[in-house]
Amino acid sequence: MRPLIFFLRVFTWFSLRQVRQHPWRAATVLAGVALGAAVFGSVRMAVHASLDTFGRSMDVVAGSADHTVTRPGGRVDESLVVRLLAHPAVRAASPFLSTYTRARDGSGRSFLLIGLDPILDRPLREWQVAHGSGEDAKWVRLLSEPYTLIAGAALAASEGWTAGQTMALGHRQGTASFTMVGQLVPEGLATTEGGRIAITDIATFQEFTGTIGAVDRIDLVLHTTPTDATLASLTALLPKGTMLQGPGEAKRSGQGMIRAYALNLSILSFAALFVGMFLVYSLVALNAASRRRELAILRSIGASARTLFWLFIAEGAFFGLVGWLLALPISSFLTRFLLAGVSRTITTLFVRVNVADVALSPEEIAFSLGVTLAVAVLAAVQPAWEAMRIAPKEVMAAASPVYRTGKGSRRLAIAGLLCVLAVVPLAGLPGYRGIPLPGYLATLLLFLGFALMAPWGLQRAGRQLRPILRRHAGLPAHLAAGYIQDSGSRTAVSVGALMTAVALFTALVIMVQSFRYTVEIWVDQTISGDLFVTTRMAETNHVWEPLPDDVQTYLKALTAVDLAPDRRFNLSYDGFPFLLEAMDFQAFDRYGSFFWLEGDSRQLMGSLSAGEGVIVSEVFANRTGLSVGDRFQYQVRGVPLDWPILGIVRDYRTRGGVVFCSLADLQRRSGGMAWGGVRLFFKDRQAADGPALERLQEDLQLRFGDRLDMFAGRNLRASVLKIFDETFAITTVLLLIALVVAALGITTTLTVLVLERTRELNTVYAVGGSLGQIRGMILWEAVFMVTVGEIGGLLCGFILSYLLVFVINRQSFGWTFLYGVDWGALTFSLPLIVATALMAALPAMRVVYRVPPATLLRER
Repeated sequence: MRPLIFFLRVFTWFSLRQVRQHPWRAATVLAGVALGAAVFGSVRMAVHASLDTFGRSMDVVAGSADHTVTRPGGRVDESLVVRLLAHPAVRAASPFLSTYTRARDGSGRSFLLIGLDPILDRPLREWQVAHGSGEDAKWVRLLSEPYTLIAGAALAASEGWTAGQTMALGHRQGTASFTMVGQLVPEGLATTEGGRIAITDIATFQEFTGTIGAVDRIDLVLHTTPTDATLASLTALLPKGTMLQGPGEAKRSGQGMIRAYALNLSILSFAALFVGMFLVYSLVALNAASRRRELAILRSIGASARTLFWLFIAEGAFFGLVGWLLALPISSFLTRFLLAGVSRTITTLFVRVNVADVALSPEEIAFSLGVTLAVAVLAAVQPAWEAMRIAPKEVMAAASPVYRTGKGSRRLAIAGLLCVLAVVPLAGLPGYRGIPLPGYLATLLLFLGFALMAPWGLQRAGRQLRPILRRHAGLPAHLAAGYIQDSGSRTAVSVGALMTAVALFTALVIMVQSFRYTVEIWVDQTISGDLFVTTRMAETNHVWEPLPDDVQTYLKALTAVDLAPDRRFNLSYDGFPFLLEAMDFQAFDRYGSFFWLEGDSRQLMGSLSAGEGVIVSEVFANRTGLSVGDRFQYQVRGVPLDWPILGIVRDYRTRGGVVFCSLADLQRRSGGMAWGGVRLFFKDRQAADGPALERLQEDLQLRFGDRLDMFAGRNLRASVLKIFDETFAITTVLLLIALVVAALGITTTLTVLVLERTRELNTVYAVGGSLGQIRGMILWEAVFMVTVGEIGGLLCGFILSYLLVFVINRQSFGWTFLYGVDWGALTFSLPLIVATALMAALPAMRVVYRVPPATLLRER
């Protein structure tokens, strides 16, 4: 205990005194660490809040079910409940239906309507009606009175509903009036969807949605842990096409998609903290280099090398701890800002989440603190190692030795080159369970490699440019180049920070541009159509119910348009969600095309139309391992499907893969399959965007009212691109913060270099150098640092962009896209980064003459 107390006293005297003497230096570093830690922590809290909300919602909806009876591509016969309850192993069986709907005169926001049997459901799910008069009668009224519901507290509050109020709800069957008879206690089932939920009796639900005699699934609770024989006997009760599975399949697939997005966002947010590590290194290295004489004195009076090492390690930990504490209020603000954007992106791209609040978990707090401390301590290791090598004899030296580059910079450059070369084999390794760990490791080595090469790059730039600058830019530029050449790794550290930020910016600009360019092609080719018609809220529910017969009859009678009908089924292949889209290939081929990756449309469209095979999306092929020549085998609604895979196409729907098959062939195999939706193409292409389209929409609205959803093709394509742009808004914010932290590094380094040379600069001033010349020299030093950082960042960014496009995105999400560089965006943005970084030289210029030259030169 006494050695620890003694060490803390030495640390307070030696290290904290330095912080007190130079508070602005510490403040700059702490600001960088705090920003990095705040971004990292807030992003993780936002994504984990969304992930936890989704998991809890799925858990409370699944309830205590041990197994679930489903029918892929269809619904389960309700009469099966009686047969299952008669099985000796079944303790409870509850039919379950759900759909998203909305009030016709409310906020327009959809909510989850659940249909269940209030009696059979009691053993499976927790839900309770709020206290009040006749509490028991409230849920009994669901059984006795049709079109009654019990609303969640959040739903009732947002819509302004009260008990006894009647509201109109819309679905594909039309609009129906419901009466609210009570309110749910906000616990259990009532917490899903953030409380935007309502419960109705299963008979009312079926009549409202037109699903008489059918349910989405049947949840089972068994008496004991089932044996293989028990499961086999339960399976024997099920009709063809119906299956018994665990209750968590949808939860696991949804969580898998969210985790891939969350991990990529977390890695990106770590970049700001990684850049902050350079600031810690810079200041700790400065303290070690500028106090060599004091360190030599400590060694001469008995301090061990190990003690000096741990002094600087503790200094790094101090900056990490205090920076993390300062990050807490910043994280609170950023989390509120990021939560809405993250949850909206996850809802749009993957699965629906409705996050009501963020709960701070002790594990997440500990993880954020641990990562911040680890980064700060790691940054202090090299300066601490240099400090422990100081010999006691340096106390006799007249001045501290100049920290120069030389053979050390060449050794670092070789090590950096080896790190960059190691990226190639790592990029070729497969990911682990959908996580691109080799790609992330390659990214880390890439950043490290370029940072290690920064000292050598600065040295070479200074050496080569000194004579040129002497002739063409004057003495200040010549002196600046010489000092940058000899300034050592402290300058290189800030250049490395700028390299990292510029590389991230460059890579993400290229990736986003490549992605958007590819998505634009896909949207124009594949999402073709002048008008899209589906059943009411089919897109929100991700279920394409059959179009009513009268709608199909009317559409077939139209003579001014061609029809491309389809039918879609949301399915799962070995736990991986995918969409089976049956379509009319001939009609689609006249007006649109697929974005082919493998295969030729001229050769394959005839075979596809004849039902001789299917084509699959790139994501489906990558995630399932099925490729051209393999067979796609599945069962939909009890109909066995077995087709060869003829080609692979690009498709950027994010809720899984896609398998495209012939609608006519599926109808032949199943004995009839109604349309789920239809695309309309005007035969007169000039009428596609004119009044004719508006008249057709008005006519359909008048005839079929709110039973249909209609989307003009141009609006749908524009909304897809708008969603794409909103998805990367969070990425832009994270990049800007990383650039701010890098600018802080430039400010710190330049100011430190000026302070180290205060006597030299004042000597220059005393012997005739002008104020403008000295400031010009400092500005030229900034130009050198920013230029080398910009060039290195660009090179690193282009390599990183290949990793993002062809490795990380493919292993995370299963897709790739056409590589393209937005030269306009880079040409416009990079000079702004240069100008911003050069502005970081202004604080350094201002501290040059805080002490009068005469006063300073008299001191010795």
